[in-house]
Amino acid sequence: MPIRASLHDHVALRTGDVERAIEFWTGVFDAKLAVLPVVRSGGYFDDMFAPGARVKIAHLAVAGGGSIELFEFLEPRRPVPEGSQVGDSLMHFGVVVDDARAALDTVEAAGGRRIIDVSPMGGLAGAPRFAYCTDHEGHVFELLEADRERVYRIIHRAVPESRPPGWPDDGASAERAE
Repeated sequence: MPIRASLHDHVALRTGDVERAIEFWTGVFDAKLAVLPVVRSGGYFDDMFAPGARVKIAHLAVAGGGSIELFEFLEPRRPVPEGSQVGDSLMHFGVVVDDARAALDTVEAAGGRRIIDVSPMGGLAGAPRFAYCTDHEGHVFELLEADRERVYRIIHRAVPESRPPGWPDDGASAERAE
């Protein structure tokens, strides 16, 4: 039997400099340092990463919910690898924002990079907007002006064959009226 779950908890990111990553993420989002950077090793860390691994870890609590867990590997020391959207197992994570344009401008001012400029979802006039960008180390994330239910409605409206059989009334007619 499937387990009821929520993915609204945290995202973990590797970083080459945990202090710089804290500066970036707290400067971009309304996030607070919840766990100071501390070096951890042994036990769980040997099992999870590699025997002898030493990792500096910090947690940031995001005001709107969820958190960012930052990992700086001290031993073995490795740079953050360059990402590939067609090769990475984790392609990106999504962040709901009030204003995608203002959020993207903030990301860029903090040292991040624009990948896809602010655009309406599904190419639909008047739809909520989205953008793709990276942090200062290349982690890709999406800025969205809609929660997942509204995103589903927009996709179903733009691509009708994407709606699974038996999916509840997705409010597509309500979306057209907005």
